[in-house]
Amino acid sequence: MDEQGVREAIQGYFDAGDEINGDKMREVFYDIAHLYACGEDGELLAWDMDTFIGIMETNLPGYPPCNEIISIDFTSEDTAVARVKVRVMDTLYTDILSFIRLDGKWKVIAKVFAGVPV
Repeated sequence: MDEQGVREAIQGYFDAGDEINGDKMREVFYDIAHLYACGEDGELLAWDMDTFIGIMETNLPGYPPCNEIISIDFTSEDTAVARVKVRVMDTLYTDILSFIRLDGKWKVIAKVFAGVPV
């Protein structure tokens, strides 16, 4: 299994978030990727990439990054799921990233996330 390739993709995700760089984040995700969470009022949040990038780019830097890989599990040679933690402003998120490798490149096809204040 190509754990190093998945770790490199995760590092790209961390770097794009830390830099609040939408272009770099688009390199990590497939264009058709979606992100999901339970909203504050209990509603399902389902964002496409444009919505996610727009929200991401409104966040202000100034908080120390807190990035950690919790686990990586392979479901086949070309699919993997990673659980990571990231800090965005004053919230610590647990993200579940679903990866697919096409043409030798690992990218996120879906993200499920939840956050708690820190």
